[in-house]
Amino acid sequence: MTFKHDHIHLRCRDLEASIKYYQEMFGGEVVARLQPRGLTLVRMAIGDTFLALSPLREGDPQPSDGPNWGAYELGFLVQDIQRVCQELKAKGAEFIEGPLKVRSGVTVAFLKAPDDMQIELVQRD
Repeated sequence: MTFKHDHIHLRCRDLEASIKYYQEMFGGEVVARLQPRGLTLVRMAIGDTFLALSPLREGDPQPSDGPNWGAYELGFLVQDIQRVCQELKAKGAEFIEGPLKVRSGVTVAFLKAPDDMQIELVQRD
């Protein structure tokens, strides 16, 4: 049995703001807007990664102001982390840390994303 990554599904406080963020920061492209079983779902492509974004629905657990214990980070592999960080800063990205070399051949940077998510950029030499 083999498995291959298909998508990451994120619940959003503000769906349109999240779509705009992933478009502007990472060149995300909306490839579908769907309504399966009454759920609003937006499918976005960012390189070879697919995100599924949907708004919080009535009755869904609401995000807290404290730490989140589920998915909290999206990681994107990049070729030139210094250049990518400069471009994202120019677009208004809010960096948490980095770029910094974490071990031989691996440099990372972290930035804030909507809905208490964090983005990790990874360059592997």
